[in-house]
Amino acid sequence: MKYTIRELNAFSVIGQEVELTNYQKKNIQISTQFWKKFNGNLKKSYLSQSGNWVKYAFMERRNGKLYYFCSIPKKTIIPDGFLYKEIPSYKYLVIEHIGAMGKIYETYGNIYQTIIPSTPYIPIKDIILHFEKYDYRFHWNRDNSIIEIWIPIKSS
Repeated sequence: MKYTIRELNAFSVIGQEVELTNYQKKNIQISTQFWKKFNGNLKKSYLSQSGNWVKYAFMERRNGKLYYFCSIPKKTIIPDGFLYKEIPSYKYLVIEHIGAMGKIYETYGNIYQTIIPSTPYIPIKDIILHFEKYDYRFHWNRDNSIIEIWIPIKSS
């Protein structure tokens, strides 16, 4: 798998979160259902995107629990039920997951077990574990669907 190293300035998002479990299959169900709820809440809040849309899903660990935070770039208004998050400037290892959502854990396994150990970098896990960037190339379960996975890193 190919990867790139990219710098990203700090940016802000608004979104909603759900707690995950320690089971991958269950987490795929939770996150898929949560995306449907989140997209519905975007519509209700008049925040639907069109054209050059982008959405993010952040994975965070707080107090020993895992959270999935679906979001969009920050707007001027933060509607009720939405949280504001500021992501600091980081250097990232970026990899494209190509294919169906159900196979994303294979990509994560490859990233954390093979790719990162072969680089001079280690993940930074203080604010976020990683985030997924969704844009016009994402098509739920199609074989040509693309999700960018961004992992904050520092030199080891």
